[in-house]
Amino acid sequence: MSMTVVIGSNTTVEFASGACVLSASWGFEPGRQDAFCLGSWTPSLEHLVYKPQQTLNISLYAPGPGYDVLPTTECADANTITASVSPASCDAGLTDIEGEWHVTSYSYSKESKDTPAQESWSLTKWKDVPGLTGDAATRQVEPTWVMRGITQGQSTYPESNTGIEFEVDGTFANSENGSVSAGQFGKVTTLTHGIVVRVGGGSSDVAALGTGSASIQYTPLYIGDE
Repeated sequence: MSMTVVIGSNTTVEFASGACVLSASWGFEPGRQDAFCLGSWTPSLEHLVYKPQQTLNISLYAPGPGYDVLPTTECADANTITASVSPASCDAGLTDIEGEWHVTSYSYSKESKDTPAQESWSLTKWKDVPGLTGDAATRQVEPTWVMRGITQGQSTYPESNTGIEFEVDGTFANSENGSVSAGQFGKVTTLTHGIVVRVGGGSSDVAALGTGSASIQYTPLYIGDE
């Protein structure tokens, strides 16, 4: 195991014009797909496949960028968003994390007037993923298309504050949660649930209280040449 110190004050993130980023984290998974044959406990190297995946998580003060999450309706990749991190490390060798990403989840939170609104973005990349070298790189495959399904989410009212845009004329349901402790003040939160078509761009106004979130589903398809 090796560890490198990253200096936050010298690290830059490019995600939205003028965005004030609070934190960034990233990861890489080689996606090793072992294949076993009867009579052996050792994976067959001849049939080994790698399906690498890269992730990036960004938290920022609202408003962030806007991102359409309509379902895929043709044989093509769902839309992506550009993001990059240039980590400043104490050791040489760290490379930038960059490229085109699919947004897999979004959330907005502003609990009180004396706290700034925050957005959290989770991003994933299945194509143009760096990291594999040597024999592993020759066994690497990437999806023909990355297609998106229906996005579901929830939001307090008004939804425009939280960066959640519901489907027009959609079917909605409400949930309610409340709590209070002895000698304290409690609260009750009502959330609207529905199909989401766009996320991002939550309000940074002092009075714009609320929460919102959306989970965005993708299916990478490995079916041949594009």
